[in-house]
Amino acid sequence: MTTAFPLLRLPYLVLLPVLEQMELKERIALSVLSKRARMFLKLLKMKCKYINLILDSGRLEMKVFSDKSEELTVVMYIDEYQLSNMIYRYEGYFTWCNGGPLPVDYAVSIMDVMHCKSINQFIVQDIAEHDCIPIVAKLSKIDEVIVEHISPPNFLSIEALLRKEKILLKVLKIVLPVSSAVTISYHALKPEDLREIIRGNFESVTVRKYSADYMPNHDMKFSLNDLRMTNVRSLEIAGPAFTLEDLNHYFKLWMKKKCDPRLEYLQVATRRWLTVIEIRNLLLKGLNAILHYPIRTDRTFRVLGNLKQVFSEVEDETPFWELDITRADGKTATIRIGSHGTVCFYVCPESPNNTTNLEPSRSSFARKLSFISTFYNSCVNRFK
Repeated sequence: MTTAFPLLRLPYLVLLPVLEQMELKERIALSVLSKRARMFLKLLKMKCKYINLILDSGRLEMKVFSDKSEELTVVMYIDEYQLSNMIYRYEGYFTWCNGGPLPVDYAVSIMDVMHCKSINQFIVQDIAEHDCIPIVAKLSKIDEVIVEHISPPNFLSIEALLRKEKILLKVLKIVLPVSSAVTISYHALKPEDLREIIRGNFESVTVRKYSADYMPNHDMKFSLNDLRMTNVRSLEIAGPAFTLEDLNHYFKLWMKKKCDPRLEYLQVATRRWLTVIEIRNLLLKGLNAILHYPIRTDRTFRVLGNLKQVFSEVEDETPFWELDITRADGKTATIRIGSHGTVCFYVCPESPNNTTNLEPSRSSFARKLSFISTFYNSCVNRFK
């Protein structure tokens, strides 16, 4: 009979070198056994680049990327009776734990031992018909929520599909309030639900067309009021969600400072059956925009603190028109119209040609320092 080795009863000076020799997967497996084990492992000060969580039906998959280029996958299951089952999967070796804590408890424990404060990406690939809310109920901070194209199986009834959609909404109501950005498939939610998302207080909202999607839903229209009420800093919509007339009115409201002051970047598709010249005429009516010619295709903008080249991520599209509009307070924005009708609206932080944060140069700083020094010395001499 094999006798269990009392690892955690070793003296601290002996235990720590033993833990240091363990592989990442062994440390993670040990950390979820008890709070005492996790306390010792936290002393190793393990770091990770980021952690992603993937919700696929009733399974939660956790991918840990350490700062030493190591990758670990932990797969956690929950059945229809909400009894948690967990599987560790590495190199064909499986350990089964039945009736323990919920999967999210293990995820939070692993984040704690890896000194990770937030989930990098929470990806929803599919939703189970049974309740999967306990999987995500305790996540505290998420950088980005991604809802991919969820194609319903043909054999599911309408009632089952409605049940899955209801559960997806419940999951999003839990994770969206603790997230900064949202990327969602065009067909994942109804227009009224997407409308609530673009009005949320997010840094970025992207409604995109995944490769598995059909053509964007042309019935999914938003109003001018939806665009006025948005509270995001970056908004990208793949389909023709707004009419050109509404976009034109929005730009006029922006020039009068009567819309969302946080919006820095807007990208939206338009009706493809119009020519680029027709799009320009409808979009810029009454704006007194200044045309840029020739267009600088290498020009970059700063969006959410990152440099971005407009149209670099739009497939088979190049800028066709580039114009500037100016607000009453002197703020400038650039409007770009693509060869396929995509419209990009970028609010310039300083000026149209400035893509970096302005910082005083060494020479200007030295001149200011010299002026201050001269002024100080003159004051001292006067008092003498």
